[in-house]
Amino acid sequence: MAACGTDNAERCSDSDRVLSFYRNSTILLTGGTGFLGKVLLEKILRCLSVRKVFLAVRVKDGRKPAERLQELLKDVLFNRLRHDTSIEQLLERIEPVEISLEADGVGLGMDDSTEARLLQETELIFNVLASVKFNESIKNAVGTNVGGTRRVLLLARRMQRLKAVVHVSTLYSNCDRPHIEERVYDDTLLTPDSVLMLSNLLSAGEMDGLQHCLLGSLPNTYTFSKKCAESLIQQEYHDLPVGIFRPPIVLSTYREPIAGWTDNLNGPAGLCLWTVKGYVRVIHGNGSKRANLVPVDYCVNAMLVACFDVAARSTGRRRMSADQLAAGGGKSWEPAQPVPVYNYLYARPNLTWGRYMSSVSMGFDGWIKRLCWHHSYAIVSNRTLFRLLSLCCHTVPACLLDFVRQLRGKRPFYRRMVSKTNRFLETMSYFGLREWQIANANVVRLRTLLTPNEASLLEFDLSTVDWDEYFQGYIPGIRRYFLAEPAAKERRACSTLSLGWNRRIQFLCQLFHKLIWVLICLKLGHRLYVARNLFSILIS
Repeated sequence: MAACGTDNAERCSDSDRVLSFYRNSTILLTGGTGFLGKVLLEKILRCLSVRKVFLAVRVKDGRKPAERLQELLKDVLFNRLRHDTSIEQLLERIEPVEISLEADGVGLGMDDSTEARLLQETELIFNVLASVKFNESIKNAVGTNVGGTRRVLLLARRMQRLKAVVHVSTLYSNCDRPHIEERVYDDTLLTPDSVLMLSNLLSAGEMDGLQHCLLGSLPNTYTFSKKCAESLIQQEYHDLPVGIFRPPIVLSTYREPIAGWTDNLNGPAGLCLWTVKGYVRVIHGNGSKRANLVPVDYCVNAMLVACFDVAARSTGRRRMSADQLAAGGGKSWEPAQPVPVYNYLYARPNLTWGRYMSSVSMGFDGWIKRLCWHHSYAIVSNRTLFRLLSLCCHTVPACLLDFVRQLRGKRPFYRRMVSKTNRFLETMSYFGLREWQIANANVVRLRTLLTPNEASLLEFDLSTVDWDEYFQGYIPGIRRYFLAEPAAKERRACSTLSLGWNRRIQFLCQLFHKLIWVLICLKLGHRLYVARNLFSILIS
């Protein structure tokens, strides 16, 4: 992949339509302080010659947007950008905008002067704002993912220079279907308007009581709220130049701007780290099922090209006059074809959950903080067998380790962690036991829009990912950038400090295995041959 910098204006040729599209443009980015939003912001600033980025930021822990932006730019993710551009120059291209989803019922809570400038200057919108917790309360999930989307699009409808809006959804917004087309499915029990009305009228407890009925066959509040947001766009905002981008499970960076960067343990990242640490030894899933995983830098590149395509699809629409706009209830574009949807899976996935789990240990050097058990795992698809093995391999060892901690005068720790990981495994099992047939014609077509120069700067073809190379830096990246553990050389220098603890862990593992062996022998008596085989299956 070719390197890019802030000098793309000089290197961009007239044939580079996508790069030219972004030149001197003004972008509104919501969700820019999240995982996907950070990488998108860095890519825009480093590789695209945009005029300005309005960064929509909420007040958090008493920190104003300007403070959060300063903190954001200090992240190691922006090191490459800061090497080429000073912080002062960056701040000239980024303007933090304070928003609130708790303000009034329609706006983003901005002051009048800021809102007026956004309405006058904004040309492109990336709506990445979302609550991504699978176990989020349904009231919060709906308020953020559906209500937040409505607020952004109500603002977009009033923008005079608007060219395109990219709304980031998820590939699993329709995961209750075996075949997922690139279209919006309007088959929820209630309309998005009704769901929002219920969320506004009822308390969190009352909404939780209705959750089972509202979700239907969807597995969690995240997928449900994302599906509702898509329906809202199709039903009420199809007249806008808007497209829906559906990424699958997004992993850490592959190469850009640095390899292995992540800032969270959501999804498979948490699964693999807890497996390496020994908290997870049994996984409820199917190792032969395809894993729909993408590096975040590839995902961002696909989003940028999709934005260009959304604008191109909307070119030629007749703008309505002010009188027509008022008569039409505020709609600024004529009704047209269905909202374009981009299912981001460019190539047929060649990665299975079994390969993912076996590959993540490639970058593990054997030393890690808070080691619970030695690294080993089994993937089982039978729920009853999973629960039995989870009891033997998760709960019992955790009780044993906590007993040792209490003998040493320390508070129990491992049972709480096992309880947390078991809930996580139950959530992930829905996606690990299934696979989907996913249409991706729109994403495949995006690649044909790029010149060779643009394709090297905005690579998103997943067939070019060397997964062995990727996983070499996967665990090291999590440990370095999220856990802030020392680098490999420093770990080797201090590894002797943890050698005693690792030896104690190995001793406890051996003791536990022998204890199970003795219990089985006592239970089966003379059937030692059967017992030996059963025990081998249990611990393999």
